[in-house]
Amino acid sequence: MSFMNLALVGGAAVAAIPILVHLISKSQHREVKWGAMHLIELTLKSQQRRLRFEHWLLMLLRCAIPILLALCMARPILKGTAALWSNAKTSLLVVLDNSYSLDFKGAGGTNFEKARDTAAELVQELQRGSDVNVVLMSDPKTPLYDTSVSNTEAVAEELQAMQAGFGQAQVSTALEHGAEQLLNMNHPHREVVLISDFQRISWPTEEGEAALRTRVGQQLQGLEMPPNLTLFHVGVEGRENVCVETVSTSHLLLGINQTVTVQASLRNYGERNHEALRVIFHADGKPVDEQQIPLGAGERRQVRFRHSFDTPGSHVIEVATDADSLKADNIFRASIPVWDKVPVLVINGAPDTEPLKGETDFLQIALQPYREGGEPDLVDLLESRIINVADFNAAAIGDTRVVVLANVSQLQRSQLNELQTFVKDGGGLMIFGGDQLDQRWYNEQLLPYGLLPARLGEVADKRNDPEPFTRMVVQRFDHPALKIFSNPRNGDLASAEVRQWHRTAEDPDNDLVRLLARLETGDAFLLEKIYGNGRVLFCATACDDAWSSLPLRPFFVPFSQRLCTYLASSVMPSRNLGVNEKAVAHFPADQAGQEVMVTDTENNQYTVLIELRGGRGVATFEETARPGLYTMQGPTGEAIHFVVNTRRSESDLKQLTQEERRGVAAAMNADLVQDLGEYRDLDHTRRFGQEIWKPIFALVLFFLFFELWLERRMARQRVSG
Repeated sequence: MSFMNLALVGGAAVAAIPILVHLISKSQHREVKWGAMHLIELTLKSQQRRLRFEHWLLMLLRCAIPILLALCMARPILKGTAALWSNAKTSLLVVLDNSYSLDFKGAGGTNFEKARDTAAELVQELQRGSDVNVVLMSDPKTPLYDTSVSNTEAVAEELQAMQAGFGQAQVSTALEHGAEQLLNMNHPHREVVLISDFQRISWPTEEGEAALRTRVGQQLQGLEMPPNLTLFHVGVEGRENVCVETVSTSHLLLGINQTVTVQASLRNYGERNHEALRVIFHADGKPVDEQQIPLGAGERRQVRFRHSFDTPGSHVIEVATDADSLKADNIFRASIPVWDKVPVLVINGAPDTEPLKGETDFLQIALQPYREGGEPDLVDLLESRIINVADFNAAAIGDTRVVVLANVSQLQRSQLNELQTFVKDGGGLMIFGGDQLDQRWYNEQLLPYGLLPARLGEVADKRNDPEPFTRMVVQRFDHPALKIFSNPRNGDLASAEVRQWHRTAEDPDNDLVRLLARLETGDAFLLEKIYGNGRVLFCATACDDAWSSLPLRPFFVPFSQRLCTYLASSVMPSRNLGVNEKAVAHFPADQAGQEVMVTDTENNQYTVLIELRGGRGVATFEETARPGLYTMQGPTGEAIHFVVNTRRSESDLKQLTQEERRGVAAAMNADLVQDLGEYRDLDHTRRFGQEIWKPIFALVLFFLFFELWLERRMARQRVSG
């Protein structure tokens, strides 16, 4: 038994008053002998037993009345009364797994159809006046309703019309947000029913994740009115599923008429071998090529296609197969920007009018070798613009993709603010050292702003040593910017002689910083840091030939270009998104305040305002719950294509075993069921009954009338006696 007003149970102590009155009145009786006493002693002895019983009964009635009245005011709720009373009103929270793995189709329909129908039937069976809310696992932060709903029929109808989502199940997060919803629901009898296929990837058995689920279960039990928690397993385990896992391209940045290799990875999660799996390649919605590949059970295989685009702008490629009924992972799309020019802004910290004596002269040639070399038939992809420090401002940034600080001493506060916003919003920053660089300013200003990968130390100088130089040792040949140098034919980075460099104090606990290359001395040479949506690369030496022979080596051209193209490709607002990720596009600053039109996968149209941020216009679109193609139409008519793909972790349809599910339920202090009949039997044994204050109050009234009748009867007996 539980009480809604537990404190009022203490009112039952009033029952002590009748006992005290009885004892006091009994002690006040005095025996008085009178003449006729002996005549009625025989009568009294014969009635003594009955009188004693009636007195004790009267006292018990008087004690019971305040006790029952206190219980009535405390509003008791009694367990195990479902068979005796009509069902209590219930606050039901449904935590529904709508991840796309439930869209797997078995013999009786999809697993999600079974899950939603189960949820709808549970809602329909609620007592009239109950309230309900629904939390969806793929988007748990937003419940189906702002507040609980009492119209259970409407909720059931909405559930039955629901389709599976495209996100991954977030079990613990869904339960945590569900607990928040419970606090605002109306009835003391509370139920939480979690309906899922218990896909292994969403219910990991690792210690950390298991402990998190256990903690959430304990939190639910620790609520003031803890709910009954039921884990409901639905759906059959998928035995056949092939997915297109990834699609990648051979170029960081793609120019007009450049041939790009498109590599797709396909994986067979099923138990059946495919002798000739059909794989189709599309570009801009048109079929381009098709291959048939063998793909055994549990096997992963790569397939490659080649293509080129003859126009700049936003293009979409697609690799698809039709191997099974789980459609969400049979297609993988990618948005590829094809560039006419990629703008790079270089800030020259030490200009010089003498050829090849300025800080950025070698870098200018490396970024635009064809233009500088006078090759009219060949086109540079990168377009660099050199300015002095004093000319750097928001207007100078414009539509720049990468900013290079070449031996820059320091920046003004307004310039630093513009640079920080630029990188945070997705810009790329390349920093070269040199003799003009103000170490103190970089450590006191640039480092706290988050734009420096490590604290700068003293300048190392080997010019006067017996061996007057050191060499570069690449640490990360797997990095996109350095990958081509894993093949010595593309250039030997270790051939450059480094005479001077900035020492750095690296923080090994900073997960946002990566070491790409060291010197033979052990000092860092090339560092990368993630900042906001952008990236920063720091090179410890200068980009001219004063500190090293780096600019004099043939590989300096691809080295410089790879660093800049990596920054430009990595930091552009991504056009390849996961479900529910924001689509962000950059526009010229003078277009701020104008609107762009966004068309989603179902041809619905939305308007989005371009905002001015960091010297550029930024448009953000958030309604990306469905995979497919989204198109943003700019103010001047240009089209930007975004693609949304499902998370491929959901493609592995393996479920927890029955024993594992029982273990999960036990750890969460929950009950585990697999069909509605089993749930109803369980619910019958644990469901709360109605509040029982009304029958208790009726009993109080009966006792009052009975006490009054008994008192009058005993008074008449005393008079007649």
